[in-house]
Order: sequence, then structure tokens, then C-alpha cells
Amino acid sequence: MSDVNNDIVLEIKDIHKSFNKLEVLQGISMEVKRGEVVAVIGPSGGGKSTLLRCATTLEKVDAGRIVIGGDVLCDEVDGHLVYCDKKLEKEIRSKFGLVFQNFNLFPHFSVRRNITEALIHVHKKSKPEADAICDGLLKKMDLEAKADEYPCNLSGGQQQRVSIARALATNPEIIFFDEPTSALDPELTKGVLTVIKELAQEKMTMVIVTHEMSFARDVADRIVFMDGGVIVEEGPAYDLVTNPKQERTKAFLAGY
Repeated sequence: MSDVNNDIVLEIKDIHKSFNKLEVLQGISMEVKRGEVVAVIGPSGGGKSTLLRCATTLEKVDAGRIVIGGDVLCDEVDGHLVYCDKKLEKEIRSKFGLVFQNFNLFPHFSVRRNITEALIHVHKKSKPEADAICDGLLKKMDLEAKADEYPCNLSGGQQQRVSIARALATNPEIIFFDEPTSALDPELTKGVLTVIKELAQEKMTMVIVTHEMSFARDVADRIVFMDGGVIVEEGPAYDLVTNPKQERTKAFLAGY
């Protein structure tokens, strides 16, 4: 199955997800257009990371519809949830990049191998092709001198920039960031946010779960505020941060 609207990179419709008896996502619906940056904000336990994990196939939803890059990951058919087959799921995975809060680099691989491994073994690039892509991304991330280093020799900010380079290497249609600066101190946070801001200026489609409110206001096109497994409010980024409509949103933002 394929989605007819090529401008919509991500479509999430009425998804539900429970862990044991706790319903963490209670009918979430959102769309992300090509070239759009959407920031997802909200208190801990509000469902933000679970939303990302469901969109990136790390968790399976209990109900609803998810479409990525025009391919249907899951949908309701005759009242039952149906996921696509493994072959299509693999294709869908190749359409997005994912940057975790704790980097998730392979500690026993060099920086270069962390970036080129999937290019060579999943995307079937030749080693020279993969190395060329890697070199371009390391230059972009200001990490050219670190290609042969191992993650343990890098600062947290450098590790996160390697993670972003790895996510970009496969030329994805959309990148998901799950609290990309939460493990970093303020000085290192600035460097990572600068990289993401540059990607936004290049019109990279992104969904960013973040607690950096000023960054979300200045870089995102749109902000989605989640609490209690529902979307409480969403709207243009600057408007939502400076003039929220819902009392719950006002109370949350008052803490920043």
C-alpha cells in the first residue's frame, strides 16, 4: 500500500499503546510534511519517547495507522491491526534516521566504522563510496580528525554528532531525535543544537523530542505538546511558546 500525498513524510493516525494496563498513547494523530521540523514537548511520562519508538518500529502499537515515506507500516483492516511484512518494514526503516539521547554508538567500532557499517552491509555501498559519504559528514560535523577514534575517546557532544552523522549517512527522508541533548552539559549541548539548527535550515524533515524550549521555539516550524498520552495543544512554534491557549500548556511552560 502507498500513500498518495507525497508532501506528507509521516502520518500517524489514532495510535494507541499500552504497557500492561497503563495506556501510554491514547489516540495520537499527527502529520509531518516534507521539510518540516516538528518539536514534541511535554513532561516526563507524557508519552513522547513512546511515540517516537512506535514511529520507528522499536515498539508496536496496539491500534492505529502509521505511514512513513508513503509506505504503510501498520493500519486497521476490518477492525484488526495489521503490520506490513518484514520486507516492507526493512524498506521503511531505511527511510528514517534515529538519534538517541545516549548516542547508542558501537563502542568497539571506530567513528568511521560506526558511520559506514550500515552503508556497506545494509545499503550495499562499496567501501570507497561509504568512506566518501563518511568523510563528507565528518567534515559537516567538524569531526574530520576523529575518524579513527573510538567512542570512549570522544566527548559526549562529539559522540552525539557522530550519531547524527550516522543517521544522515543513509540519506533518510526523516530523522527522529529523542532528547538529543539530555545527556550533555550546557556547553556540549550548544554544539549539538547548532548542528540540528543547520539541518533545519537545509530543510531536513525532523521530529525532535526536546526539553530545550528556546531551541524548539526558534528552530521548529511547529510544536506538539503532549501530556498524559494525548496531544494537549499544537501550533506554530513561536506562537505556542509565547502564547499557549491551553491551561496545561501554560502551566508546563511556566517552569521554563
